[in-house]
Amino acid sequence: MTPELTSWSDLLSPVAIAGIDMTWLDALAFLWFALSTIGYGVFARYGPAARNNLIAAIQRQREAWMVNMARRADRVTDVLLVSNLATGNTFFASTSVILLGALSALLGAGETAQQIVAGLPHAHAAPPVLWNIKILTLMAVFVYAFFKFAWAFRLAHYAMILVGAAPMAQEATEGVRLEHAARTARLAGIAGEHSNSGLRAYYFAIAGCAWFYHPLAFIIATTWVLLIVIRREYLSRSLAIIGPAGH
Repeated sequence: MTPELTSWSDLLSPVAIAGIDMTWLDALAFLWFALSTIGYGVFARYGPAARNNLIAAIQRQREAWMVNMARRADRVTDVLLVSNLATGNTFFASTSVILLGALSALLGAGETAQQIVAGLPHAHAAPPVLWNIKILTLMAVFVYAFFKFAWAFRLAHYAMILVGAAPMAQEATEGVRLEHAARTARLAGIAGEHSNSGLRAYYFAIAGCAWFYHPLAFIIATTWVLLIVIRREYLSRSLAIIGPAGH
């Protein structure tokens, strides 16, 4: 039988949910985290405002960049620019592996960390199983981030090849060169989307750290990160400078 809630204090009372000892507030916090991370990713890509966010604005600039690239005789600068963009993906992919190693070590020797957190004012102690679930949740986020950054690096590498393979003016018509530029911009845009998803995972992983302290802090941190991401991708000064749809 699922226990019933009779008061707000019951939210922090230990219960067995899905066979795991936790509180209702822990379950609500985890559900809110999952809805925020997955829901926002779907909304940013398929939502009604998907063409008016920072990612779409940057993609329009990529398209303009590749059109200029197709009309240049020397593409060395373009290859260097794409290469520099790919370097950041390798850094974050490597960092994700390091963080996964640290969290794996914490799985086997988390008693000291638990004692430190439990000694903080107003901290909510968690049973060992729930503590490990918190660690596994962060590990899942960083695994997701690793695959996003690793694939973004590969796609950026492929984009560099397409830049190098762009036909010269004397070898192809304007239409052929512009069609190649459009495909290159789309590929570079996919790389950018994966890189942005990896960075967003890092943002939410920071919110996930608050769960070790208190489930209510976890909810607040997740909401705070969600609002920051929305503001930066839809309401930021950067978007106003780069240009909304139609510019």
